[in-house]
Amino acid sequence: MSASGGTAARGRPVELVDVEMQFGDFLAVERTSLDIRAGEFFSILGPSGCGKTTILRMISGFIEPTAGRVLIGGEDMAGRGPNARPTALIFQNLALFPLMSVAENVAFGLEARGMSKARRRDRAEELLALVGLAGQGGKKPSEMSGGQRQRVAIARALAVEPAVLLLDEPLSALDLKLRQHMRAELKQIQRQTGVTFVFITHDQGEALMMSDRIAVMRRGRVEQIGTADEIYARPATPFVATFVGENNVFRGKVTGLDADTAEIASPFGPLRGRPGGRLAVGDEAMLFVRPERMRFANGTIPDAALPAELLRRDLEGSFVTLMFAAGGEPIRVQLANGEADSAAEPGSRHTIGFAAADARVLPAGGLAEG
Repeated sequence: MSASGGTAARGRPVELVDVEMQFGDFLAVERTSLDIRAGEFFSILGPSGCGKTTILRMISGFIEPTAGRVLIGGEDMAGRGPNARPTALIFQNLALFPLMSVAENVAFGLEARGMSKARRRDRAEELLALVGLAGQGGKKPSEMSGGQRQRVAIARALAVEPAVLLLDEPLSALDLKLRQHMRAELKQIQRQTGVTFVFITHDQGEALMMSDRIAVMRRGRVEQIGTADEIYARPATPFVATFVGENNVFRGKVTGLDADTAEIASPFGPLRGRPGGRLAVGDEAMLFVRPERMRFANGTIPDAALPAELLRRDLEGSFVTLMFAAGGEPIRVQLANGEADSAAEPGSRHTIGFAAADARVLPAGGLAEG
């Protein structure tokens, strides 16, 4: 974003090289390397306390890593504080100045750069137009909705022309419908500006919808990096499989293995799926199947057929979740609304199953909580 025009300069890449962050005896971030591409919408996803905000603070310069290097645009940021880095940070609470007008909030960082009052006013209007708030610069933040205040915070951050915009769970305080709307808004703004976005969230829906790539974190470690499709369809660990979306889990030992198929011996008999991770015959393993990949047998013979009892039917608008019990284990089957008419009342028995190509077999490990 040039100071003389209304479009943003392209973002810069961010590289973390073997960074580590220790607070006393607590290792908040284990040795981690990340390559975030220029102009990318990159999300760091994980539960509270996993280290994702710590990584954001290392990139922004609010803390220095205990070990390793942070590079932005190929330049080592060691010793440079937040004001000396080509970054801007949007906090969870937005931190707008309540007594200033919206335009004054947006232009706040420009006065220190020596920009004239008239130019600051023009620049604020340009940015407000960019975020869909043209003509509203005279309002106070208290006169705006939560989503509008969110856009003001984005405009203020973009005013200082960052190459990298860092967003720390900025949508968490919004209600569901507004949060869903702002996901699309943020994605559009990122595409329009070309600035590199690094987005911190615990909300899998946000990450899957908006991101070019996602890093999933757990207990200070990055467990997987990939596109939304890769993370969802080919999770690398049991934690990723159960933290990102719902999954049915079947446990057993590996009894057969080739490049395309892993077979496990389970309480339901042999089950097969696509292998992932380091597996060997005899290993404890977990097989994962998404609820939307489960189906009624209905005369066809799937790769796995499980006798199950219907416990309940949960209508969730456009789809229905059927909760079954099979061998004492809970199993979810998700169908489009209208496809579930063949399911009888709770207590009725059915045969449900899945195709091996729709299942993922991974080495046994810790699952996401909840």
